Formats: sequence, C-alpha cells, structure tokens
Amino acid sequence: MKITADYHVHSTYSRRNHGKSSIEEIVQRAVEIGLEEIAITDHGPRHYLFGIKENKIKEAKEKILEMRKKYPQIKILLGVEANILDYRGNTDITDEVLKHCDIILCGYHIGVLFSTPLDAWKFTVMNKIGRKNKKVFEEMKEKNTEAVINAMNKYKINILTHPGDKIPLNTEKIAEAAEKTNTVLEINNSHSHLNAEEIKIAKNYDVKFVINSDSHIKDKIGSYEKGLKAAIEAGLDLNRIINLK
Repeated sequence: MKITADYHVHSTYSRRNHGKSSIEEIVQRAVEIGLEEIAITDHGPRHYLFGIKENKIKEAKEKILEMRKKYPQIKILLGVEANILDYRGNTDITDEVLKHCDIILCGYHIGVLFSTPLDAWKFTVMNKIGRKNKKVFEEMKEKNTEAVINAMNKYKINILTHPGDKIPLNTEKIAEAAEKTNTVLEINNSHSHLNAEEIKIAKNYDVKFVINSDSHIKDKIGSYEKGLKAAIEAGLDLNRIINLK
C-alpha cells in the first residue's frame, strides 16, 4: 500500500520562505519516491504572511510547463490552497488563479487579509474566546461551518484542506456539503485533521478522501503514515482514498 499522489505541497513561491523547496526540487523528489502525480499548492494571494503573490502565479505556471517537458514520467499540477475570507464564503480564488491553476484547494487559515474587520474579529478573537467558553464555542462552530459550506457552494473546490484545524467545524454538515458539491475531504498528515473521530462521521456520507503531506520541504513530500493510521482507526474503506493503492 502506497501513496500515488500528493496534492498539498508548498514551494518557494510562498512569501517569507514558508516553502523551503523549489518547484523543480519538489518534482525531483516526487519522481524519486515514485509518485505518479504532484501538485504545487501555495497559499492563495490574500494570505499576507505566506501566500503566493498574484503576479507570480503566471510565472509559477510557466515553471510547471517547463517541468512537464523535463519530467514527462510524472503528472505535475499547479494549484493554490485558497483562503476563506469571510462568513459569506468568499475566498481569494481570483480570475488569475482560475486562469492558471489546474487544481483548487481551500481551507481556513490565520494570517489572512479578511474581507472586513468584523470577519477578522469573529474568525480570530471570537474563536479564541470559544476555547474557554462552551456557549461561544458552539455558536462559533456553527458560524464557521456555515462559512466553509458557503465557500464550497460558491466555488469549485477540489479539496477541502484540514477541515477542523484552527477553528471548530461541524464535521457532519461539512461532509453533507462535500457530498453535494463533490468536494474531496483532506486527511492532512501534518495537521491531524481530519482525525479518526472526524473520519468516522464523514465516512457516513458519499464523499472521497485524500491523504496529503502538506509539505513545506521536499523531504516531507509523500508523507502519509499518520493520515493512514487515522483512516484505519476510523474503519474507513481505504478504496475511498483517491491517492492510495
């Protein structure tokens, strides 16, 4: 049993050295470990700390096209890990992103230029308060869930990244929406979400799963052991994991 693809990898196109390896180094490593497919998916441009600059997306795609000629034995994709910007479900999936990207990942992140100060307050401060206040926690969990579902309904998101990480979500509602929108749910090998308990809930819906490394350096590409352990613990039919064989 092995991973055949890794769709969540950060490169040096990230701001502030967030990704440590170049696109070619990533591709070389992916070929070395026998992957059939690799996706370069830096944070979307509204992530002011680590996101790819919008004017660099075309350049990154040109590099991908160059790599496809140089390494024809592997399928190479360009994508982004887009950011949810507000509770209406708006993201930084711009026209420039759609023009050049082959795959769209999306998730919630800190360090984002949110749409309004109120959205920033709710996503950051209110969720932090919720860690110590059960009532606020439950209220924010439902609001967060609504934001993610709104994004899934507004955009064609191929993979929802690490759902439940950083802010609480209602896994059942997320899985139900993923079934309707044909969105793959990520079992993130670095962030431990979906975890086993969340997978147990999500597997009751007609959804597919993917185990991604969320690698920020080439040596971590293709890592999947923690994610696989969680899937097995949850009793998930491993045939439902799209990059596992």
